Amino acid sequence: MDTMSLAADGLVGYVTSVAEDLGVDIFEIDINLDADLATVIILVDAQVPVFAEFPLLLTWDEVAGWALRIDTDGRGATVTLEFLDEDILPDSALVRRFLWDAIRGNNPGVLASPAFRLPNACDDLEQRLARFCN
Repeated sequence: MDTMSLAADGLVGYVTSVAEDLGVDIFEIDINLDADLATVIILVDAQVPVFAEFPLLLTWDEVAGWALRIDTDGRGATVTLEFLDEDILPDSALVRRFLWDAIRGNNPGVLASPAFRLPNACDDLEQRLARFCN
């Protein structure tokens, strides 16, 4: 994704709106607008019951959308727990419910990674993201 595009600004706006709606403290937000694959990592102050000893990450990428992961070694190695199989850009309330259901010990997502699109595909993602520009 072009770092100077409206889509890049929109991704920042979208992630900010999702983060503000999560209802948990956030330690860090990392948005990577790599030319090959745009990604987001949100480190939240919450855990899932089965893996309470591991930091919980809410992640997004332009292929699979939102996922819950745990940081297994403190150096960036993560394991995916489940994916939110709704849409590449679901409403922030759906992302919040996905996170909160997992924190409560439910399994709100799917195990298999959805493939909503290919990286840098010629589709409507950039236009959809541009709606979130400030």
